Amino acid sequence: MTQQQQHHEEASAKGGSSSDIIERVKKDHEELDDYYKHYKKSLKDGDGEAALKWFNQFVWEICRHSVSEELVLYPMMETMGDRGKKLADKSREDHHKVKEMLAEMESMSDAKEMEPKMDKLMEELREHIKLEESEDLALVEKEVGLGARETAGATFALGKSIAPTRPHTMVPEKPVVVEAALGLLATPMDKLRDMFTSFPKA
Repeated sequence: MTQQQQHHEEASAKGGSSSDIIERVKKDHEELDDYYKHYKKSLKDGDGEAALKWFNQFVWEICRHSVSEELVLYPMMETMGDRGKKLADKSREDHHKVKEMLAEMESMSDAKEMEPKMDKLMEELREHIKLEESEDLALVEKEVGLGARETAGATFALGKSIAPTRPHTMVPEKPVVVEAALGLLATPMDKLRDMFTSFPKA
């Protein structure tokens, strides 16, 4: 784990300005967009090695974020009637699509060559984020009190600290028990791979 990633996890554990799960999810969304912009800037500057490092950082974060949403946010939404269930299922479908795209890109070693796929992935992800923030999180804010959201936020942060850091398309997004069991089995191998993967320095 790099210093940047360690700082990221420590800040997440402490909760930053808010432990509300809504704020935690939105903060992750902002960071993912920032990593993508760093990737694009590195390519523009002709630094393919730096671009790959930012891609690795992007993958590390989005996988942890996605699994924690599937373990905490979406099951919570499913308690909110048919609308919550439909929104949760749609978000799970979006996650699986992104995982498949990431898994395909992980076999590529040329940052410039993967750029069209990365751009397409980000296009899909931004649509998902737009829906999630305007529908999923709005529903949670309406239906769940701040105290419960902060408890969920703490669980969300814990989930990220133990979640796999690579896309595992064979691990189902549902049911939660199956995902948790298979996902945690994958985590030690992901952590080992992280030790031999280049990331941007803090």
